[in-house]
Amino acid sequence: MSMFNGFTPHHSSPLDDQLDQTARHQSQDARAELYELEERMDKLQLVCMAMWEVIKEKTDMTELELMSKVQELDLRDGVVDGKVTRTVKDCPNCHRRMSPRHKRCLYCGHEELVASAFDGI
Repeated sequence: MSMFNGFTPHHSSPLDDQLDQTARHQSQDARAELYELEERMDKLQLVCMAMWEVIKEKTDMTELELMSKVQELDLRDGVVDGKVTRTVKDCPNCHRRMSPRHKRCLYCGHEELVASAFDGI
């Protein structure tokens, strides 16, 4: 008796092949996007480290003061989670909710003014 009794080879259909190919492309796209985000994060980390070194050299600020400020900023949204949460604002023109991801109201086209250097990040 063969150990392959009851085994029937699976023949894929053109639709199965297309779905497999689509899944492979999506996986490759996700990997490329992840790589780009990691590169961006590494650059941001380097710039932050350089800024901190300059601040330490030019002032008498301590590591403890830096960590205290990080915690203060983290608490501004009411949640200690290690990140800044973007707030949803109302459009000053049509008073509908504006997405924090867009600089322009999706409803009336009003362009939101940048209030901080970090608003565009």
